[in-house]
Amino acid sequence: MKTLTTLAILALSSFVLAKVDTTKTTINIMAPAEDAISLFDGTTLTNWKPAKGDEIFWSVKDGMINAGDLQNPVPRNIWLISDKSYENFELTFAVKFTDGGGPGLKNSGVQVRSLPIGKHVCGYQIDAGPTHPTKEINGGLGYWGNIWDEHRRGPLVTAINQDKLMTSIKQFNGWNTYKIICNGPNIKTWINGILAHDYTEKQTDIIAANGILALQAHSGGKFLVHFKDIKVKELPATENSTKWTDKGVLKSRPKKKKQSKKK
Repeated sequence: MKTLTTLAILALSSFVLAKVDTTKTTINIMAPAEDAISLFDGTTLTNWKPAKGDEIFWSVKDGMINAGDLQNPVPRNIWLISDKSYENFELTFAVKFTDGGGPGLKNSGVQVRSLPIGKHVCGYQIDAGPTHPTKEINGGLGYWGNIWDEHRRGPLVTAINQDKLMTSIKQFNGWNTYKIICNGPNIKTWINGILAHDYTEKQTDIIAANGILALQAHSGGKFLVHFKDIKVKELPATENSTKWTDKGVLKSRPKKKKQSKKK
């Protein structure tokens, strides 16, 4: 009887240990696919091109892509655009912020399935960035993991698992790893192994499922944003998916109708 009890306890202990040991799971979630292609060679901006007029803000140093300014506020949203379009894919990268002090928004993000239009980029942006300097955003978490539909529909969703993300994310002077999977209408993002959102697009008839990638530094404060370890694996395209070239695709934020004054 004692032997059976001992065996039962050992079996239960093994089950509990296996259940709480999530190290391997976390590593597997965040690791790039074995056949992922690097989009940054560590020394040049090969595979990328700054938006017109943004060349002075982007550089490569110490194995990182850097954007922004520690001496002056970033004057406008600035972009570094991929030279290739993607539809379904797995994207991994690491991002870090250096604070230049003073007020002003210090924010960045990565565009996916997007389109350059003039001096801006339209499409999904997976946000990265410390909390707002004058107001509390998401309980102090900041903009990390939000989805903003740049120059199109505006804010879409905020990050889930905010308490876990709060303890994991380094707001300044530390690397945070992202994994973004776009597959069909679904977009998932993990930050440091924690699921930040699981978003499914409902307006697939007017929202394109393909487009460029773009790194961003937001207008506002004095800061630098750094990127490294950028890798992508393309997945099979979705049959009959909406493209930017299709008629009726939404390419700008709908204008608000002016309310007529009451007589």
